[in-house]
Amino acid sequence: MHFPLVVSFYTRGTLYQLEVQNLIDSCKKFNIEYDIEGIDSFGTWELNCAYKPYFLFSKLQKYRRPLLWVDADAIFVQKPQILDVFQGDLSAYMAPELTDDHRSKVRSGTVYVNATDKGAGLVRAWALECQKEMTNPERTVEFWDQMALARIIAREKGSADIRCLPLEYVKIFDHPEDARKVLNPVIAHHQASRRSKNLL
Repeated sequence: MHFPLVVSFYTRGTLYQLEVQNLIDSCKKFNIEYDIEGIDSFGTWELNCAYKPYFLFSKLQKYRRPLLWVDADAIFVQKPQILDVFQGDLSAYMAPELTDDHRSKVRSGTVYVNATDKGAGLVRAWALECQKEMTNPERTVEFWDQMALARIIAREKGSADIRCLPLEYVKIFDHPEDARKVLNPVIAHHQASRRSKNLL
């Protein structure tokens, strides 16, 4: 089994266009295959994030091989290993201490998707859930694509092989709990959205 193809996108003309070079450089450093491309902004940070599952689905159709989504503002800190969770249909970090409906239950900064029918079905369901939320006229809170993914995981975990990625693959670089739990991260996320979401 080969390590999955790393895929990501960045929005042109934004901070992400600079940040993504660090991800590309880290992929090159550790000889990781990647497909990272620029897209035009859809107009808001929320809409750009909601495009993630659509992008993933299109790459699944193109490559027909396992994929690892990594946010454009993340970097590989060390060479990644082939994990047991890559045998499943989809893997994401799920915080065990949080309830299923918590906004941060699932982190979508790093998401593994297998090239299986169920893997593709989960990503398609995630995309439709994002669309449903973004077109909801009664929505009053900021939408994160990970919230839609959490709903899909909660709904489909009995019918698909959904596994938990290690925290080492989605560590937030300045998160105090992450720092306490993870001494040697594989992927570090720098969350450029804190600095750029209002500029889109």
